[in-house]
Amino acid sequence: MTNFKSFGWLTGALSLCLTLSLGSCTEEIDESNFAIAEKQTVSEYVASVDSFSSIKALFDRVKLGRGDEASSLTSALSTRGNYTVFLPGNFAFQHYLDSIGVADIASLSDEQADVIANSCIIDNGTLSAYESADFPNKGSFKVPNLKSRLVDCFVDSDGEFIIGGKAKVVKSDIELSNGMVHIIDAVIAPSNKTLPNLIAAADNMKIMGHLLSVTTWADSLQREIDNDYENESAERPEQHKFGGSLAYRAFNYPAHRFYGYTAFVETDDVFASEWGITLPENPTAADLNGIMTALEEKCKAAYPGSTNDGDYTHPDNAVNKFVAYHLLKGKMAYNQLVVHFNEYAYKYGTSSAPQTTNIPTNVWDYHTTMGNHPALLKIVQVGNTGQDPQALAADDYNNQAIFLNRISKYANDRRGDYHEIEATQRGVKVFADNGSYDNNSVNGYYFPIDRILVNDAANINAMGRERIRFDLSTVLHEYLSNSIRGGDYTICPNGYFENICNESADTKICYLFAGYIGASGWNDYQGDETLVLGLYDFTIKLPPVPKSGTYEIRMGQAFNDQRGMCQLYFGESPYSLQPAGLPLDQRQSADNNPAIPWVKDSEDDDELNAENDKNMRNQGYMKAPQYYTITDGTGENPVRGRGGAYCALRRIVGIYELDANKTYYLRLKSALKKLDSQCFLDYFEYVPTNIYNGTEPEDIW
Repeated sequence: MTNFKSFGWLTGALSLCLTLSLGSCTEEIDESNFAIAEKQTVSEYVASVDSFSSIKALFDRVKLGRGDEASSLTSALSTRGNYTVFLPGNFAFQHYLDSIGVADIASLSDEQADVIANSCIIDNGTLSAYESADFPNKGSFKVPNLKSRLVDCFVDSDGEFIIGGKAKVVKSDIELSNGMVHIIDAVIAPSNKTLPNLIAAADNMKIMGHLLSVTTWADSLQREIDNDYENESAERPEQHKFGGSLAYRAFNYPAHRFYGYTAFVETDDVFASEWGITLPENPTAADLNGIMTALEEKCKAAYPGSTNDGDYTHPDNAVNKFVAYHLLKGKMAYNQLVVHFNEYAYKYGTSSAPQTTNIPTNVWDYHTTMGNHPALLKIVQVGNTGQDPQALAADDYNNQAIFLNRISKYANDRRGDYHEIEATQRGVKVFADNGSYDNNSVNGYYFPIDRILVNDAANINAMGRERIRFDLSTVLHEYLSNSIRGGDYTICPNGYFENICNESADTKICYLFAGYIGASGWNDYQGDETLVLGLYDFTIKLPPVPKSGTYEIRMGQAFNDQRGMCQLYFGESPYSLQPAGLPLDQRQSADNNPAIPWVKDSEDDDELNAENDKNMRNQGYMKAPQYYTITDGTGENPVRGRGGAYCALRRIVGIYELDANKTYYLRLKSALKKLDSQCFLDYFEYVPTNIYNGTEPEDIW
């Protein structure tokens, strides 16, 4: 196993000693049983080391589950499994108790004990426990802890792993029979503040904290969990088994329905440097009024159609619009803001630790902001641009940075590799953390940004001229808030999604991720899909377009003989939608089929390839983008080349005049009277006229 940096070792066959440093206190942890650690369970290992008596006391006390018959954590950690456990020693505990003014372990409240004990344990289920080689360098672990919270991890300037914002890993990779233990030098006790309260607690974000309050957006970001869903848990099974081609794996029902949010926040320094607005250390009412007047003038310049001046709670007020554009539904850690899996030339790594050192091209997605005037917010991670690294550093365009609303030119010819050539709109840079201030709240994350974020005319025009490809997983934000995306097979009951309505009783909405089970050969964009089964009938609320105009709407498809046939409907009212073309038969093959005249690309005749692409468009289909590849981990086999019985395509839903201020819906209804029909959903595209019918042909990416 891989051992991370350790301290003060005395080597010996059966005796190892670890020194933990906490201020002026030191602690020796006697690991005399380490030599037989592989034969021990986590509970046995904890009990065998006197210096873990404090955490052992909590494991004995805290129950896993509800009711009098619930087992203790000690009992749970004695059973078979794959647990990742971050163990603090006794001195770390004493340091924590002193910091909160509690005399001893026994004096902790039940709530405090529950938070501490469950926060340091991740149940990896059928996956292997996390080794240090699997730790994220910047972000969070994919699997939540036993409190259903994501555990943050980053590497500090000394190359040390920091867990939960403050706990340093001083010894890693103690392999046990039912998991992996990592010793840390502080207690993990995540904040119980909600997102707006955590922002308000950061001394460098006083202006945004005040804006959240006066606009009452702080009130809208307080929800944590759907209590009705919790109350129904006793009546809901844990799993669902399908027959046929899906019989090989059970689908889990979500354990919870959490509400989650993500916020992007200017620090006070950014407001001062860009807008010349500063907040005194102890502002008076007059100071606050003056600041709000100045902020409203700046916001009105960005949102010129705003009304209700001075009424910051009104959704049409410029300040209210400004704040709303910073807020997303869906809880995302930094390393979840974009998804790396099967983009062109990217070699994935493992399901527990996707590699992050070689990102060949930009990765992005589009999210819908909150409020009565929702808009698109684009999140982009910059890949290996091929530009001069010194020039990149000078402009802070460094590779692998994350930006909001970045617009780029790419090497997008048919023989290109799609690396970024130029950023025509630099965008707003996102930072992973806020220094010493915690940014992981009980119901969301916030991230500092380096410039003022507005959806002004320049951004609207720029985004309105590019092809917008968004994954359905960003529309169904419950996937993000409940750690469903990137996880095990999941079936979500009717009513689980805010952006799906009018579901028939037999509609079964399922999530599948190829990376979780190592599935090779799938055609999924970003490696995941939503598969709807049964005699389905449901309606999706679509994201807004960035700018009013003419758009071609497309949906990504992966055909095979297990699929079904569905009728599409499109329009403004979810209860009165118009048919969008003939039924979509997802069972078709894309070779020797006049309805889908798919022809493999020629290696040397791009004129012929363009002609074949045109023939497919005439039938309402397109090949899948060259941008992503089949899910074999190599990044070398673009799905554009996937024809035959398991073809990857884009279906053109239609061309429509769309208003940026209106909401549109897409209904999908089974056209077959089959109880086992499958409807495949993955990604959608909004394509403006200048792209699909411009002076230059649309690229294949």
